[in-house]
Amino acid sequence: MGNKITFLDIDGTLVDVPSGMIEPAQSTIEALKKFRANGNYTVVATARSAVPKTISKLDFDGYIFCNGNYIVFNNEVLHDNYFSIEDIQYIMNLSDKCDAQYLLSGHHGVWCSNLDHPLCVRQRELFLGGPDKPKDSIDIWKVEDVHANMGTILFNSEEDMMNFKEKLPEGWVVHAYIEANIRLDIHLPGFSKGSAVEFLFKKLGIDKEDTFAFGDAQNDIEMLKLVKHGIAMGNGTDEIKSIAYYVTDEVDKDGIANALKKFKAI
Repeated sequence: MGNKITFLDIDGTLVDVPSGMIEPAQSTIEALKKFRANGNYTVVATARSAVPKTISKLDFDGYIFCNGNYIVFNNEVLHDNYFSIEDIQYIMNLSDKCDAQYLLSGHHGVWCSNLDHPLCVRQRELFLGGPDKPKDSIDIWKVEDVHANMGTILFNSEEDMMNFKEKLPEGWVVHAYIEANIRLDIHLPGFSKGSAVEFLFKKLGIDKEDTFAFGDAQNDIEMLKLVKHGIAMGNGTDEIKSIAYYVTDEVDKDGIANALKKFKAI
């Protein structure tokens, strides 16, 4: 059993697609390989529903997808929290009323309201590095075919976003973003990214003193708080830096490698 574990966000942490950094820094690749070679574990923790090809040079022991709603470790699915047919229909109807587009994401695919809509194209440019449709997107589908752990709702205005948010069922988990584009990430109550991290390191019997997490944004805050070494990227928000155990260098300035070296994890 590994004696340490590190959890890594993707966007703004391993890569930074909007700035053109679509692959991890070579220092990150080498640092994480060395970390694993020492008998430790690396786990992706992301809002995404799958790992992009751009980080395929890295091997991971586990994955926390969809902000904690789909957890895999050593190829075993440990948690799968997905929307019911009724939930999906509600999201679709509410999106229509609020002039919104939606992406329903699960480990087995992405179901989109309209892949060619400008809001959806912009989302791909921000997170996939270009306008091309992802291979896991499903063009023709029925509600009963959807197995989604998270919804990403895209808006033309903050007013539309707030109208949508106010009408969501009580208890649903919501993360709002207005920087690069106006969107909500929504999922059912249960695990969050942070509680999924805690669940996994406890299940593996790893002492909290030997836990690390790297993140840059609001949805990484809980994760950073629940490990011993919660490390904010230098390019992260002021909010996450304010709660971090340590603030490292930026994603393109060897931030991950430098922090692991500082804490003698490699």
